Amino acid sequence: MASTAPLVPQNPPSTVVHVTHEAIDHLGGIGTVLAGLITAPAYVRSVKRTILVGPLPWPDRHTSNPISRLGEFARELHYSGVDNVDPIGLGAILRPIEWAFGTRMVVGTRVFESPGHEPATAQVLLDVSHPNRERLAAFKWLLYEKFGLDSQRYESNWDYEEYVRLADPTYHALAALLNQGAPGRAPGAAGAAGAASAASAAGAAGAAPAMVIAHEFMGIPTALRCSLDRARFRTAFHAHECSTARRIVENVPGHDVSFYPAMRNAMKLGLHVEDVFGHQADFARHALVSRSHMLDTVLAVGPETRDELLFLSPAMQAARPRVRVAYNGLPAPKMKYEDRLHARALVNQWLGRVMGFVPDVLITHVTRPVPSKGLWRDRKVMLHLEPLLRARKLRAAYVLLTCGAPIRTREQVEHMARTHHQEGYPDLAGPESGVYRSMLSASTHAHEQAARRGTDADLAITPILVNQFGFSRERLGEAAPQDMTLNHLRAAADAELGLSIYEPFGIAPLEPLHAGAVCVVSSVSGCMGLVRRAIADLNMDLRTCPLVLEADFVADSVLTEAGLMSAGDRPSVDQNGQFRCRAIQFGAHERDMLEERVCARLATELAARLPSDESGRRAAFDLGQRLADRMSWDAVATSDFIPGLASAMV
Repeated sequence: MASTAPLVPQNPPSTVVHVTHEAIDHLGGIGTVLAGLITAPAYVRSVKRTILVGPLPWPDRHTSNPISRLGEFARELHYSGVDNVDPIGLGAILRPIEWAFGTRMVVGTRVFESPGHEPATAQVLLDVSHPNRERLAAFKWLLYEKFGLDSQRYESNWDYEEYVRLADPTYHALAALLNQGAPGRAPGAAGAAGAASAASAAGAAGAAPAMVIAHEFMGIPTALRCSLDRARFRTAFHAHECSTARRIVENVPGHDVSFYPAMRNAMKLGLHVEDVFGHQADFARHALVSRSHMLDTVLAVGPETRDELLFLSPAMQAARPRVRVAYNGLPAPKMKYEDRLHARALVNQWLGRVMGFVPDVLITHVTRPVPSKGLWRDRKVMLHLEPLLRARKLRAAYVLLTCGAPIRTREQVEHMARTHHQEGYPDLAGPESGVYRSMLSASTHAHEQAARRGTDADLAITPILVNQFGFSRERLGEAAPQDMTLNHLRAAADAELGLSIYEPFGIAPLEPLHAGAVCVVSSVSGCMGLVRRAIADLNMDLRTCPLVLEADFVADSVLTEAGLMSAGDRPSVDQNGQFRCRAIQFGAHERDMLEERVCARLATELAARLPSDESGRRAAFDLGQRLADRMSWDAVATSDFIPGLASAMV
């Protein structure tokens, strides 16, 4: 049955405050979420004023142009206590707060770029490097008294300390600015003056409370502080992950193969994370995230993240009705099939120059080189896919775009482009070295397999590591066409891999979907719930939709088929109160055995799903366009995010 998205509620908050470490710069996933969400038409229609709050980076850095403190997307500077700049008189309300808390502030507007939109948002940045110690101690006592949060345990952890210092002065600054009418985004207004005028109207007496959103653990201290003033604020935790779950998954030998079956079965017995995986109170992020139930609502980016949060404690479980799934969206550009052909032609020019030939198949993976991405699983899929493509006389390029080092200069890029990869910066640095060695090992193994079969020694799959973020001549060297960008790589791909062991949502593994690529995505990725909803709208399911291939390493049925579990392995609690579950005992050997089995199946299925002719590629493109439209930022803002905020406005 086709699903229908709910209508946008009539009572969403008119003012939304995002507390985030990416208030200025786009550093990672949360920056991508903010850019997609804040520019979504449904958000623009519902939210009249947006304020971004975060720590002020490099507060002691001298600058001849104070607006530069607001980053490259700055539009106007309205106040800087750091530089003694006050063009519109905000100092009258902000200086007393600065003096009281020892916290200098910078306020202005920035722009989020999006085709057809130019929303301006207010930024409030706080210098937390020299706080008033007495007031800070008083706030930490408040956190303990009201929320049971013992800051003394975590003061040496800057992740914790920085955002605790941010919280109390932010509360007072927001209270003052909301009364004053802080500059913000006003759809259709011309410039900051129109935005400020609309913001002033929104801040008039009798307005609904502002919604303060804690993006990940960083914003929770501020949200907790604001939750004590319900006349002015409602609060939400936007869970882009569950920090406790991530730490466990990355550190247990069985990774996801251990964690998710154990969590699933423990929850059936009414157990929680510390009953299964031991004491977690040493972890500052756990201490913060496990208190998110004290806010008005929790928006989890996927069903897995929601369950991980409920698994944290009985108090989180009791808050289940307020823990909602609010999916992230996807970039869903409208394009013609000819645009995809143009993108492939550009990428093929580059591939032809660096490989010596143009491949028939382009497989990509754009990601960060961190353990959670499970890059070793790519290697296993490629080894099983190699003979299948060879049998069809197809040649493929596997392009892994990942970067674990500082950005290289143009001169360094040109030198790298003229040589093979070499150990040491400016080339292979940090985790890039291990990734490259793994790719070389896979190539050697594939050659050996081919030799044993007595077949042509030329590889059917050529691996290419691009250890840069970006896909332009500036990042690739002179071999790249002048106008090629990362968007062209996404539109050109035939398949994208995303076999993560921990992936709260996973925007990147689905980014090529709009152009008809086969996306191979881990079942623990939260985006799979959105995929199922989107394909249901087209009266399809995962069996009949050729563009999304689920990589399931954790289902009980998969473990049973692999011989790692049996009907007799029922989880239980023994007489000493210890949770007994076979999955917890899995080590690297069991996980490796399961991965080999699953990756072999994935390779077979992927080979079958790759279009074999032009009509197949065009059909895949048309389907990708329809699916991506149902997973766009506008779609999820309408169906998930805005209703989630509205539910907390009572």
